[in-house]
Amino acid sequence: MRIDDERDLREQLEAALAITPAPAPVGGAVRRGRAIRIRRRAAVAAGAAAAVAIGVFAVPALLHRPAAPAPVAPAGPYTVTVQAPGPHSASGLIASGTIDGRRWQLTAARPGSSGQMFMTSGPAFGGAATSQPGDALAVYSADPVSFSGLVLTRGPVQVQYGAVRADVRYVAVRLGNGTVLILHPVTVHGVRAVAFAVPAGARIADATAYSRHGEIAAAIPFNAPSGVAAFGVWLKPGQHGLARASGRIGSGTVNGRAWSATAYLGPWGICTQVPATGLTSACAPAISVLDSGYWSLMGGELSVGGGRVPASAAWVIVHQPDGTTTKVWPVTVGGQKLFAFGLLTGPNRLSWTAYDNSGHVVASSAS
Repeated sequence: MRIDDERDLREQLEAALAITPAPAPVGGAVRRGRAIRIRRRAAVAAGAAAAVAIGVFAVPALLHRPAAPAPVAPAGPYTVTVQAPGPHSASGLIASGTIDGRRWQLTAARPGSSGQMFMTSGPAFGGAATSQPGDALAVYSADPVSFSGLVLTRGPVQVQYGAVRADVRYVAVRLGNGTVLILHPVTVHGVRAVAFAVPAGARIADATAYSRHGEIAAAIPFNAPSGVAAFGVWLKPGQHGLARASGRIGSGTVNGRAWSATAYLGPWGICTQVPATGLTSACAPAISVLDSGYWSLMGGELSVGGGRVPASAAWVIVHQPDGTTTKVWPVTVGGQKLFAFGLLTGPNRLSWTAYDNSGHVVASSAS
């Protein structure tokens, strides 16, 4: 796929997502390359508090304890630490620490008009410093922590980071081996942020945000089989997410390449994985079913899209950018009606319409 075609297709996808008139499902999400990127409705940067030391402590058992499906496990036991920048640390340093005794650090450049650059360095990443672009750090929606902006993977390590709300005093991250990392926000270029790094494949059981008055909310991430965790839904104390379920929601070929999409439902929301692209969609919230959702994954010359429709939907007609139409039959997984299809490049706007068995429109991406 040429760069211009890919840019046009991405713009068409964003336009298709802009209108969701029918009741039902979840907000759209897009993950490209090695990054997870979520469409956001508001950007409110929060300034504040100075850094406090970050360490590993024993804390009371956290709520929302169930974990995600077992990911690719790191070889043997592992140890991790994390700490806040000191008073003489380099500008933009979010956090540093060790993995099995090897140091790592994550630094953010000043944000620009097209986002923000993030740099990883240290022996844990093989010693060489590497930079990667991402969305600028900012607090979005009502989530206490915006972990879902970008996930960095450098060799056998995954780094999770994000901006935090002004009322978040610290975040407790519980790992599958029992370690609990306590993350205290540090102000980076005017935005409070946290970060931690673990071996790729190390299960992240949950993350809980606390204010000075107690627990705000907890998130149970989807630990993808690829070894990278995706945060999607923050549950308030006593709140329950979706029951765990998974199933294939579509398959086919695009440009001669075979693909198959599998949806994973759980307290993280709804995540979709297309192994042929090597990617997992950002986990879309699905606690309150309010609007129809959409996602797309682009890996090389293979592009796959999909979404969620009301339970009454019997089929979906996709109007492809190349001018052709594709008929798709939604699949029920865990009580949710989901669909997937191969995306074709072209100059037209992508849109889709869902119909019930009587041929009436029940959901659409365009009015």
